Amino acid sequence: MSAEKRKPKASVIGDRRHGARAFAWLLAAVLLVLGPGAAEPAGRLDIQAELDRRQIAVGEAATLTLTVTAEGVDVPPVTLPPIAGVTVERAGESQGFSWINGRVTRTLTVAFRLHPSDVGDVTIPEVRVKSGDAAARSMPLTLHVGKTLPPARGGTSELFARVVLDKSRAYWNEGIIAHFTLYSRVQIEGVQSWDPPDAIGFWSEVMGPPRTGRVAINGVPYDASELRVTYFPTRTGRLRIGPGRVHLRVIRRIAQPDPWSMLGMPEEQVEDVTLETGAVPVEVMPLPPGAPSSFKGAVGDYSMDVHVDRASLHAGEPVTVTTTVRGVGNVASAGDPDVNTSVPARSYAGGVITSIDRAGERLRGERRRDVTFIAETTGRMAVLPVRYTWFDPGANRYRTQISDSIRILVEPPGAGADSGRALRPIGPVAALRAKPGRRGRLTLEAPPGSRALAMASLLGYGAALIGARLRRRAERDPRRRRAVALESVLARLHAIGAAPADSAAAATRMGAMVRHAVGLRYDLDVEGLPAREALNRARAAGASDDDRKEVEEVLDSLDRLAFAPSGTRAAKGIPERKAAERVLKRYLRELT
Repeated sequence: MSAEKRKPKASVIGDRRHGARAFAWLLAAVLLVLGPGAAEPAGRLDIQAELDRRQIAVGEAATLTLTVTAEGVDVPPVTLPPIAGVTVERAGESQGFSWINGRVTRTLTVAFRLHPSDVGDVTIPEVRVKSGDAAARSMPLTLHVGKTLPPARGGTSELFARVVLDKSRAYWNEGIIAHFTLYSRVQIEGVQSWDPPDAIGFWSEVMGPPRTGRVAINGVPYDASELRVTYFPTRTGRLRIGPGRVHLRVIRRIAQPDPWSMLGMPEEQVEDVTLETGAVPVEVMPLPPGAPSSFKGAVGDYSMDVHVDRASLHAGEPVTVTTTVRGVGNVASAGDPDVNTSVPARSYAGGVITSIDRAGERLRGERRRDVTFIAETTGRMAVLPVRYTWFDPGANRYRTQISDSIRILVEPPGAGADSGRALRPIGPVAALRAKPGRRGRLTLEAPPGSRALAMASLLGYGAALIGARLRRRAERDPRRRRAVALESVLARLHAIGAAPADSAAAATRMGAMVRHAVGLRYDLDVEGLPAREALNRARAAGASDDDRKEVEEVLDSLDRLAFAPSGTRAAKGIPERKAAERVLKRYLRELT
């Protein structure tokens, strides 16, 4: 009986083993057929929000695009939460589908038109979507809404230009971004050219090349080309920015009066057009009182780095302390922090290296300065904490960054060098001869005249060293180097011929030399800048109104000579060249 009972029990166990093995093979076959995507049970959901513009004026509309991506789950519906002060219009939607490695991905893109009704910053809240167990939300966005655009001058409903500021009230030296925009519904030939907008009392910086795109004003689509310029007020009170001018060539189609002429095709005509924007008032406020003593005039958002080129040195050797100030604002006028040491040391301040980044939404930059110290005493020397203060207009207060002190070890002069080597014995002195030689007795005194020759040699060597040092100091003097470069420009200007056949090219070269001379006189980089912008930078650097007027007259006369008809150029080359030489000679006297 017992054997009969065990036999069926063994057969049941064998059947279970064969069944589990068969199930495993079947599961592997199903996974192989369905692909690796079937082994991933969870789906993925994502939503992205994007604005076509971050800055508009009242009366304009911005487009908000929401893109939902769903993998392994259904695409959920998209609903935009209510936004205070904004009328929302659903512009349309589109769907997409893809199948990669057995996994299905669906996308849904929904566009909304936003019409703000008042000035201010509009916060677009996060948009939440959910499908099954998967959920996602977008990042909140901010839309800046400015005042109604000022009227355009010389334009039509098909073609006009306007200017919009990101703020109408600012502090002294705070950046104001002006958006000069050309709106067009006509065909334009080539690239338009903007003149530097007029802005007395501001220092300006053009933010890269114009941006192009499509916008809608009151429901009407336009091609837009936007030039961004950052203005930094140099004085307080009520000022103006603008007007800005843009030059372009418009292609207009003229219908033929005779329908049989040229097969009735319209004729195209190119027309030169100059448009002008309006002027926008700006209220510039003075900085609050109570600025710390370390404040150098920086306004914006900055940070500071301090480092040294060595941690130990010998007495009499130099150590260089480099301060780097970077951030958003007018870096050119941000100033440099003061650097001091714990022990007396000779200090030499180097030049400032400034770099500007115009590619972003805000003007950024960096300025670096080297200060060299030479310690005469051994022991411990420390670079005291460096303080840098700037005014933060967003927080409406002064901010100060303080660095840590940096310790430097000053070792005795010549430590570890040949000065520590002991003298070796050289043996006994040779015995004196008993009789004098054929030329007399040999004495240890110097021959006659040798002392005078040695003194003359030392004096000549010292004079040569002093002269070389003075020459090196003169060569390192930035003002001297600019004067030498200005002398070279003056010599090349004097050598330019004034023949009638070459007067146009000569006038163009003389104009470039005058602009180069302005940059040398006021230590500016005006390479490739228009004449008016170069003069505006010179005025910000200290040029007087009389100087600016004289240079502007010289440049205008050279432009007229360059574009004058060929028959009228014969007697005009000499007066313009002499006027340019007078300006360059005056600059040379001021530098020397």
